[in-house]
Amino acid sequence: MLSLFEPHTRIIPRHKGGAPVEFGRQIELDEVEGGIVTRFQILEHPDEHGQGLQALEHHRHLFGHPPWMLAGDRGVHSAETEVQALAAGVEVVAIPAVGKISPLRQAVEGTRRWRRAYRWRAGIEGRIASLRRDYGLRKCDYHGQDGMERWIGFSILASNLRHIAQAQVIKKAKKQAA
Repeated sequence: MLSLFEPHTRIIPRHKGGAPVEFGRQIELDEVEGGIVTRFQILEHPDEHGQGLQALEHHRHLFGHPPWMLAGDRGVHSAETEVQALAAGVEVVAIPAVGKISPLRQAVEGTRRWRRAYRWRAGIEGRIASLRRDYGLRKCDYHGQDGMERWIGFSILASNLRHIAQAQVIKKAKKQAA
């Protein structure tokens, strides 16, 4: 246990230089076009395998159809994720493979369509940075697991409302210019 006051806190290995470990919790975010976060989940264990299929199922439930693109980072990759996503109707699965990849996989990841979809995925990194910087996800001021879920939910709600409002302002400006 790391904290008597916040027993849900975890050690998060970063596997990057500069910060070998962090303390807190990892969350998964599902994002759609326009920067809207449709789902978040606090991960009990920092293992991302299987999260791509959960995101796909949530999108299908919410919108009634699969997304045309499913993108994620290396931690989300598994052969079954890609096969099931393509079978479900996803056109582009842009999740890089882990480890040494075959020439066939290199050819897939080298296509223009795949690279473009993977670059779109980088937008979620900006969303995470914005949530941490602008909406208080750097440190949770509520206590307990329920408080953490509420804090994250409020932060995402505020971010989503800002993106919706910005889209409406842009739409209105385009309409007036026409």
